Amino acid sequence: MKITQVDLVPCKTERRSGAISRHVVLKVYTDEDIVGIGEFSDLGIYRYMMPDVENLKVAVNKLMVGEDPTKIVSFHNKVSKVLKYYGHHSMPIYPPYTLDSQLVTAMEMAMYDITGKYLNTPIYNLLGGKVRDTFEVTYPLFSCKNPEDIPERLDYVQELYDQGWNRMRYYVGEDLKADERFLQEFRDRFGKKISLKSVDFQRKMYWKDTLYWIERFKPFEFEIVESVTFGEDYEGMNEIRKRTDIPVSEHISSYANALRMIERGAIDIFNVSIQIGGIQTAIKFYNLAEAAGLKCLLSTTQEMSIGTAATAHMGSVIPELHYAGDAIGPVLYKQDVTKERVIYKGATMYLPEGPGLGVKLDNEKLNAIKSPLNEWEEKGSHSGVVVQ
Repeated sequence: MKITQVDLVPCKTERRSGAISRHVVLKVYTDEDIVGIGEFSDLGIYRYMMPDVENLKVAVNKLMVGEDPTKIVSFHNKVSKVLKYYGHHSMPIYPPYTLDSQLVTAMEMAMYDITGKYLNTPIYNLLGGKVRDTFEVTYPLFSCKNPEDIPERLDYVQELYDQGWNRMRYYVGEDLKADERFLQEFRDRFGKKISLKSVDFQRKMYWKDTLYWIERFKPFEFEIVESVTFGEDYEGMNEIRKRTDIPVSEHISSYANALRMIERGAIDIFNVSIQIGGIQTAIKFYNLAEAAGLKCLLSTTQEMSIGTAATAHMGSVIPELHYAGDAIGPVLYKQDVTKERVIYKGATMYLPEGPGLGVKLDNEKLNAIKSPLNEWEEKGSHSGVVVQ
């Protein structure tokens, strides 16, 4: 079997707040009349330097056309010589992915989808077989910019709780005193009915300041802290770990980045997404964490149902996921591009069944949200707006 053509379709989805997330859907055609789908997800991080879709299409076709889609390891070996910045090579902690790594993720996703369809089996069987059918997940709550945000945010939490969401995570850093007040009122209103997985400091603070606020926030009962200090301040991360009993989580972006954090005692939890370079690459980092005695959680950039399905298949074969994951794009977005979305029931995500990814592209839905990537004036999911 050979790949004969790849089409790229840019599109946009809207979140509850009105913020826009942009994606590119890949349709990969073969000489066996099997079409695989992939997703280049949530590109808001590139807001003022969006990739040119036509140039991407040329590059992707040069890389993929003529390849056997079942030979995924060989494909990785090939593209790693061309696309340098994914997985293997040093990258910054944030964003924990690059255009290279996300492009490889989308291409590999479609190849796995084709292979599963060709063999009439779900992707998880190509990875050794599933060990779970469901995943505990968390709903993200974004930092209060001022105290006036708090009543509306609490009402929103109530709405989510009424829908079955009993596990959340909270970003801090816009106004830390407002964050503290929100967390106090959150606990006063909901008690222990809603668990708080994490407080995420978004890499905005010096480690001593973060440590101060961790202690201030401790009465509000959360499991872990994330992104606790500037950039690659591994020493600062280590200082926080030595001074608090709350586990520290960080995004993993490359072998070099992961090994430095292990060597310097900077981390307790690997936060790993398929956006690091696809399923094959991400699984290597879960294995590295296990070898180093660290824990893991299933991360995300908030994919639509195509990318979320791929995340679920990968997550289903990881022996241990120690904390609830973050992949809830099909819940966050008002629109999607599959006939049926990945299923959630409250704070539980269900593994899609069926050949390949287990989700089917709906071309009408895709065409309805087809859109260029360069509309800078719109509210973006990474442009400083509060995004729900």
